[in-house]
Amino acid sequence: MKKCFSGFLIFFFLLAATGLAADPCLKAGEWLPKGQDDLRRGAYNQAMAALDKAVERAPRCAQAYYNRGLVLDKTGRHDRAIEEYSLAILSDPGDAAAYYRRGLAYGRKGHFDRETEDYSKAAALAPDLEKAERGMERWEDREIEEYTKTIAEDPKEAWAYYSRGIAFRLKGHAEKAAGDFRMALSLDQKHVWALYHLGAALRTLGRPDQAIEEYNRAMMIDSGFAWATYNRGLILNRQGRYAAAIEDFDKTLEMDVNYAWAYYDRGFAYLKQNRYALAITDLTKAAVIAPSFPPVYYWRAMACLGLGQKGECRGDMRKAARLGSPEARKWLADRTVSPQKTRRLTADK
Repeated sequence: MKKCFSGFLIFFFLLAATGLAADPCLKAGEWLPKGQDDLRRGAYNQAMAALDKAVERAPRCAQAYYNRGLVLDKTGRHDRAIEEYSLAILSDPGDAAAYYRRGLAYGRKGHFDRETEDYSKAAALAPDLEKAERGMERWEDREIEEYTKTIAEDPKEAWAYYSRGIAFRLKGHAEKAAGDFRMALSLDQKHVWALYHLGAALRTLGRPDQAIEEYNRAMMIDSGFAWATYNRGLILNRQGRYAAAIEDFDKTLEMDVNYAWAYYDRGFAYLKQNRYALAITDLTKAAVIAPSFPPVYYWRAMACLGLGQKGECRGDMRKAARLGSPEARKWLADRTVSPQKTRRLTADK
């Protein structure tokens, strides 16, 4: 009987251990649900404290990172939110909601190419993401309805047009968003955020030169508006006008020395100009502020290669590959000699 009971205990222990291995979030204990509850009721400081403890106990729990990203997003810290969603994806590459949320955060930072890429990944992983347990929060429809009522009651409320434009942008209706931002500006010509978001909507619509005009208007009103300066630089970078882009990134960093994306994009511009040492310096600064962003390491690797630093190049490629960069993985695979290829080369000799 004792032997049988002992065997049952061993079986129970193995079953529990298997469950813990299958779900790394179990180790987070009560801290994960507590953090989620705090988040739902808008207690963001308490939510972050609980989720920090969840991550400490369960460092491979994708849900803890995802929920920390939500807290940061809702408090306007989109750079750090991107970091948390990236960590969630690293822990669970099939986390469609994390790709979707990271895409939203990229969009709010003006990185519309990365936004589109993440939306595509989310849709491929979960075509019916809207109905997923942690899927899209369709609050935009409710927001649009409320602001439309406000506008009907008082058509001269600039803030209502602006806010409805934001909701349209998040729903992907860039043309409607642009119309609302223009209405807001007709009522308040110095609304710099309406100018900024109008520029962002025009970028989405494939009108980069018009977007630059809106960013220029925003900077004439507020010369210290880093977001407009940075996003103008981003467009110039995409157009291959690297010297002008670098000037804008210089100005952005004078306004905000911790603007990680400005270091990243200035580093990329330096790389395209073959100024490899300057590229490495900037990409290293970006890596310190955003250590989980794979392209930082990929492009720093390419800059190292430009200087003939092959060991440093391979090291950065491995970091980028570990963080999920398909370009880095391909680069490493193309330069790895398989045992079969080695045998063929030996036979040829």
